[in-house]
Amino acid sequence: MIKIILPIAVFIAVVFGISYFWNNSSVQGRKKIAIGLLIGILLSLILTIYLIID
Repeated sequence: MIKIILPIAVFIAVVFGISYFWNNSSVQGRKKIAIGLLIGILLSLILTIYLIID
């Protein structure tokens, strides 16, 4: 049960956190947030592909 609820709760918290910081930042801050999210997504994609192939 905790294996299902905890990831969902963490995901919701992350989405609300990003939304909060996005709304309270300047244009330059939004660019930094967007670049950070893009790098995070790319790293997770690369890591997932590496772990599937290996």
